[in-house]
Amino acid sequence: MKKRKQNILQVVIASGPEALGRAVLGFAFALSAAISGVKVMVILTLQGVAWAEQNIPATKQSVNGFEPIENYIDMLKNNGAVIRLCSSCTENNCAKDKAEKNTAETASYVGLTEVVIQTTRDATKTIIF
Repeated sequence: MKKRKQNILQVVIASGPEALGRAVLGFAFALSAAISGVKVMVILTLQGVAWAEQNIPATKQSVNGFEPIENYIDMLKNNGAVIRLCSSCTENNCAKDKAEKNTAETASYVGLTEVVIQTTRDATKTIIF
């Protein structure tokens, strides 16, 4: 009998503090999947990389009854989700100077090639916020 592959959900969050509602929905979607037993990888890219920085006031704001993003990040990690940062976006697109960046040490980096390879696998679904 063929072993069934575990489904993987990639949630790409490209929305930063300027699109708080969209970003919150992405984190909530990812958490719902993780709690349901789906293997989840959250990829923060473009302006979404800001959510990995410490002391971002928008992470404490709630939107339309949803939890603040800082709560979702903690709950995702506690439910086995992996949070990764786009390496190119972290290097080149953050508003802060490299010396001033204060990204979370618990997040790892991912390159575009790895995202593409993962996306092409049959057991992986990708959604972008």
